[in-house]
Amino acid sequence: MSATFKELSDRIGQVGELYARVHNIPRSADWYLLKLTEELGELTAGRAKPNADGSGGTREALENEAADLFGQFVLYLRANDIDIEAAIERKWLRHLDQYVERDLTTATDSV
Repeated sequence: MSATFKELSDRIGQVGELYARVHNIPRSADWYLLKLTEELGELTAGRAKPNADGSGGTREALENEAADLFGQFVLYLRANDIDIEAAIERKWLRHLDQYVERDLTTATDSV
């Protein structure tokens, strides 16, 4: 059974809280953004890509880096009280019907 985004967010938030408490990490508004940037940098730097000799860079490593980025993004959303589902609906999904219609028109025009 898949978790809803809210359930996943709550579990990630719990891990984040426990991790910060265990490691005595004070988190500020800047900390969340800097940590998110750090994780994006790690993914961008290719930590999960194979080395020149072909070693390392497994699919699992790539997935782990993506999970770190996603987890930190969820913590950032929670810390800033951002309702990402509403924002995605407002910013992205409201365009879906329009683009589907354009795509269908383009496909029909090219036939």
